[in-house]
Amino acid sequence: MTGGSAGIGYGICAHLLQHGCEALYLLGKKEEHLQEAEEGLKQYGDTSKVHPVRIELEDLRQTDQVAKELASKLGRLDALICNAGLGVGVYNETKDKLDSHMQVNHISQFHLAMILMPLLQKTPNSRLVLQSSEFHRGSRDVKFASEAELNQDIGAMNLYHRTKLAQILFVKALVKRNEGGQLGLQANKESSPYFIATHPGGVNTDQPKQAKDAYGTLGKIGVTAVKPFMKDPVDEGCRPALFAATSEDVVKEKLQGVYVSLRSVH
Repeated sequence: MTGGSAGIGYGICAHLLQHGCEALYLLGKKEEHLQEAEEGLKQYGDTSKVHPVRIELEDLRQTDQVAKELASKLGRLDALICNAGLGVGVYNETKDKLDSHMQVNHISQFHLAMILMPLLQKTPNSRLVLQSSEFHRGSRDVKFASEAELNQDIGAMNLYHRTKLAQILFVKALVKRNEGGQLGLQANKESSPYFIATHPGGVNTDQPKQAKDAYGTLGKIGVTAVKPFMKDPVDEGCRPALFAATSEDVVKEKLQGVYVSLRSVH
């Protein structure tokens, strides 16, 4: 679970622990936040099953190191939930000189997923879940053609929208390549991981603060207006990803390459 120390990720971890998961690897950016999350999760279950791992998604070398360490130590992987992400916020570049939104929300988690793909492949009915958003529909004139294109400051909202579209397209690309037996993926659909994108809905997390920073007074007004309608991350916001990662219906209904929200699966 990436981004598991707060918000929706923490909510997902709470439910997984509450229902007796065998092991839960909680990946997060800051050591102190991981410790706080582990302490808070004690109310939901046995935290001896929780394994905090610090990952810096703005550093591809460090992400690669974490991914390979996990790949070498784990014998199976029932689900990889790529939940970490930057919200609507100002343009910045990472240590790797890439747009921070694109690297954190997609590129680094893409790399993590591909390194761990062999584990997912050998674990029956495993899942790769990407936390996308309905905001992917707001992307316009995006080609993903070059690093120069990705490093254009196209505005706080568009930077976020673009990454959510990238996650949707990643799921579609994995399904297509799986069906063609490419990139080492098994053509046999019965043994393939399930690739699913999800939309959590409006959830009360720390991401709205990024919108305030990006849009100043207008951002504050907007966040204040919608906050009463935002869902609690533990009670509701985590449900689509939880369904995608754990429901037996995914296997029964062969929900491969679908997009899951609170109200629909398509």
